[in-house]
Amino acid sequence: MTSHSIAHHQLLRRTFVHLKGVGPRSERHLWRIGITDWEQLLDRAPQLFKAKRLDDVRHSLELSLAAWERGDLYYFDRALPGHERWRLIPGGFSDLAYFDIEATNGGMPPAAESTAIAFFFRGALHQEYEYHRKRDLLIWILDEAALLCTYNGAAYDLPFLSAEFGLTMEKAHIDLCPWLRRQGFKGGLKAIQKTSSHLHQRSSMDLDGYDAVRLWRLHEEAEPGALETLLTYNAEDVLILEPLLVDAYNREVDLHPELDLPKMKSTLLPPLRTRIDPRIYQLLRTRETGPTA
Repeated sequence: MTSHSIAHHQLLRRTFVHLKGVGPRSERHLWRIGITDWEQLLDRAPQLFKAKRLDDVRHSLELSLAAWERGDLYYFDRALPGHERWRLIPGGFSDLAYFDIEATNGGMPPAAESTAIAFFFRGALHQEYEYHRKRDLLIWILDEAALLCTYNGAAYDLPFLSAEFGLTMEKAHIDLCPWLRRQGFKGGLKAIQKTSSHLHQRSSMDLDGYDAVRLWRLHEEAEPGALETLLTYNAEDVLILEPLLVDAYNREVDLHPELDLPKMKSTLLPPLRTRIDPRIYQLLRTRETGPTA
């Protein structure tokens, strides 16, 4: 099991927006009057809240303190508003697992199955495409990681893997898609990457999910270079997630100067050991391999 401790997540102890009856304005007021911890708020709540609201705040605080004692980070993932889950990052950045999957079509299991799966975790890229090895990798990540990060994974990757492998995906999760949209970025992952010129640009920029389906079919047809190209496409989808998360987090830091949080830097990304096969690339641009569904 991971040695990661919830004690690293001290920003949570200064967070109140997950409490029933406390919104952003109330939270900022609490900070202004010097309340910066749940136990402080529990002591002073009778002077700050009345009747039903007081009961709601007390109950939420008791639940938070109990979750903290048992080290249940997933509780706060569920309790926090979606756009505030970035507050989980400071204590778990070094144990954050970024991942992405490719699949046989756009559906969900059992009508579809994953093909390539990639994780970027603790500075290393992990990829698998065989069922049992994918399942073993996923179990290891769920055991070791403090947080997961995806792009649109709440709607697709997480429920897909849960259904395919019969695993409970109860892990705190940062979904970059709604977070970046809230920050004003529109479009898919590659569209956002293109607008961020300071970030590395991928060699597979004009490949898409339909191409990934075709690549797997080419691999099943024993076409040399198809699997390597698919793995490259999958890896590049994953390796861009940490730089995007760091940028998004640093924008939140700028929006919350009262928290006095340090900014983050991306880790050094590993070089890819695979490439986009030029012959396969040309084949994708000129050949159809059938419908995707």
